[in-house]
Amino acid sequence: MSLVLVAGAVIQCTHQGRLTLAAGDPRVTVKGRGVVLAGKENGLVFGSPTTPAPGMLSPCSATTPAGVPQPCALTPATPDGWSRKLTVGGTPVLLATASGATASGAGPGRWTVSDPGQNVLETL
Repeated sequence: MSLVLVAGAVIQCTHQGRLTLAAGDPRVTVKGRGVVLAGKENGLVFGSPTTPAPGMLSPCSATTPAGVPQPCALTPATPDGWSRKLTVGGTPVLLATASGATASGAGPGRWTVSDPGQNVLETL
């Protein structure tokens, strides 16, 4: 069992970037916050010290080989971070176990969940 991600969940990258997931699907809520569906994380960027991103809590420290900030961009969560039981409109909900690869100027990295945004609803 794992906690379901909701709007307000926090994810982090290999390079210490932290980002709040602002949007959830309002069709299913936990304490008023919409659940985050698989795929909604794809393409989000953590932001850098010089180019903040919406929801950025701390910047990604990744840089190109020339030293230019190039924050991590998220790829979709691997299926082991999707709920097998809870879907919304046929799309799985993301769980606290969600993770995936990132792309940045520093090369490939990983993203993980540091806070699911709630502590009430668990699912497989």
